[in-house]
Amino acid sequence: MIVVANETLKDSTLTINSNNINYPVTNILDSRLTKIVKTDSNTTMTIVFDAGSAVNVNSISIANHNISSGATIKFQGNATNVWTTPTIDETLTYSSGIINKQFTGGSYRYWRLNIVDAGNSDGFISAGRVYGGTISSPPSIGQTFSNTRVSESLKTYSISGQAYGDNRYFYDLISIQWRKITQAEKALIIAWFETLDITKPFFLVFDESKMDLTAKYVTIDSNQISFNYLKNPAWVEASLTFREEV
Repeated sequence: MIVVANETLKDSTLTINSNNINYPVTNILDSRLTKIVKTDSNTTMTIVFDAGSAVNVNSISIANHNISSGATIKFQGNATNVWTTPTIDETLTYSSGIINKQFTGGSYRYWRLNIVDAGNSDGFISAGRVYGGTISSPPSIGQTFSNTRVSESLKTYSISGQAYGDNRYFYDLISIQWRKITQAEKALIIAWFETLDITKPFFLVFDESKMDLTAKYVTIDSNQISFNYLKNPAWVEASLTFREEV
């Protein structure tokens, strides 16, 4: 598992090649997935991030998008706002869910997302969240790792025993228990907890060759984290649960 929790492009100045004025490009930096950017009858979307000074980026995520499977998706980095031969030129693999890629990265002032999607049946491109930042790797997942699918629908029963209610939304809970971590790893987990708190969404990325979980946009689901000291106090165990943002 990889944690993408340091959004280095958060304070960038954005420019876009085509924009529906009702869905401004700044929406991609809003943590709410329902705040989207749309091109204006254009199936090419080019967004330039001007960070003001060089910032490190080695991960890019795109959530709540309408990009089609035939699109060419590029994420690029350069010292200047010239894109003939950018220093970093990464091609992203399409996913109907979250599009995500980790790469070697580098520190540059300008970054660019370029999407060419001529076959898009909507006639425009939209995205709800574009998150460029740096990754960190937590301790290895322990033996207790769970994925719970939750429904937020409300159900009640009639006098005769028939169920009825309001259909709402589904989300995942990802629970991880670390059974044996060092004091340094404990400090890292505490740093995540205090930096992100329970309000800041970020991305979890999983090794899809080993499990069926895809990248998730999540928040920490508990307002506390406990550490249990083992017989050897140099080692502790801990657990965290993450709630998918939808």
